[in-house]
Amino acid sequence: MKVELFLCHLAAVLIAALALRSMRYEFTEKAATRLEWALPPVLAVVVAAVLLIVSPGKRTELWTVAIYAGFAIGLGVGLILKVEQDFARKLVRVHRTWDGTIAAALLLLAALARFVSSDLMGRQSAKYGVLGGAAGFLAAYLCGRVITLRYYKARQARHLDMVRGEKPKTE
Repeated sequence: MKVELFLCHLAAVLIAALALRSMRYEFTEKAATRLEWALPPVLAVVVAAVLLIVSPGKRTELWTVAIYAGFAIGLGVGLILKVEQDFARKLVRVHRTWDGTIAAALLLLAALARFVSSDLMGRQSAKYGVLGGAAGFLAAYLCGRVITLRYYKARQARHLDMVRGEKPKTE
């Protein structure tokens, strides 16, 4: 059982690092495809699921509230993003934002905290389920942002000719 938990926690850390890396187009203001926008929330949900499943404290009421709150806040924050889209190439660009990157970094920090405290230090959990709730909140936040961006803001965005992976030249 100890080896399985070690591998689950290690996988959560690696997937969280990949989620953080896949957020690079947000703070570099480069155009990205819809799939590239969907990848970080999907990876964040996987990390949150791993942390919730292996959590020693099963507090489903806390987790449910955290997930709903994160999703609602993410939907709201998605409304204030400044979006440009290339409708022909289906590329989306957001002006520099730090909230998604910070959320992904906090998710990586949560996964690292679980890995270090449980596996490397051998410390027993207090079984409150707070780390799992925080991971659920952050994953739901990222999902809410991208859903609002994809289905609401991108449809209202102004058209701008873009090339994938490049920062477009604005007039």
